[in-house]
Amino acid sequence: MDYNFKVLQHISDFWVGCEIKGFTWNHGKIINELPSFHVFRISPKKGNEPWIYISSGIGEIIGKEFVISSPVETHEHIETLVMLASACFNKVVDVHIGKVINIGRPWLEGSQFSNLLISLPYPYGRKLEIMDAIQFLWLLPISDKEKEFLYSHSLDELETLFDEYGIDYLNPNRKSVI
Repeated sequence: MDYNFKVLQHISDFWVGCEIKGFTWNHGKIINELPSFHVFRISPKKGNEPWIYISSGIGEIIGKEFVISSPVETHEHIETLVMLASACFNKVVDVHIGKVINIGRPWLEGSQFSNLLISLPYPYGRKLEIMDAIQFLWLLPISDKEKEFLYSHSLDELETLFDEYGIDYLNPNRKSVI
C-alpha cells in the first residue's frame, strides 16, 4: 500500500467526517529528497476547532511524522513541515521528544513563538500517535524563555508548568509560562 495513502487512512480514521486535503511542495531540494512527500491539512468541523497539518513521507526514513495545530489556515505550516522533513532527511536535526526546533520566523504571523517543541500529541492521544511503526509527534510553539527553561531544567518540569497554567496552545499571543 502507498505510504501516503496509509497516512491518509490513519488520519481519516481519527478525524472522521473532516475535510482532508493533501499538498505537495514544488520548490527547493525536497522535490529530489522526498519526491512523494505530502502535507495533509485537516479542516475543522466547528469554528473553535484547530486546523491540523500533518507531514507524510519522512516517516518512512525516520519513523516519525509531525503534527501542527493552528487556530487559522495558513500555507506557512506546510512550509514548516517541508523544512523539517528536509532537515530530517539530511540529518541536520536529530528529532526526538523534548527537542526544540527554531524555525527562524514566528509560527504564525505576529506571534512571539519561533520555536517548536517536539512533544507527544497530547491533545489527540495514543490513537493518533501510533501507526504501525510510525510515531506522530506534535510540534508545540514555545517562547524563547520556555526553551531556555527546558534546557536548564527538564521536559517534565516544562510540561508541568504548561499544565499548571493551562496554556492555550492555539493562541499565537499567549503569555509565556516563564
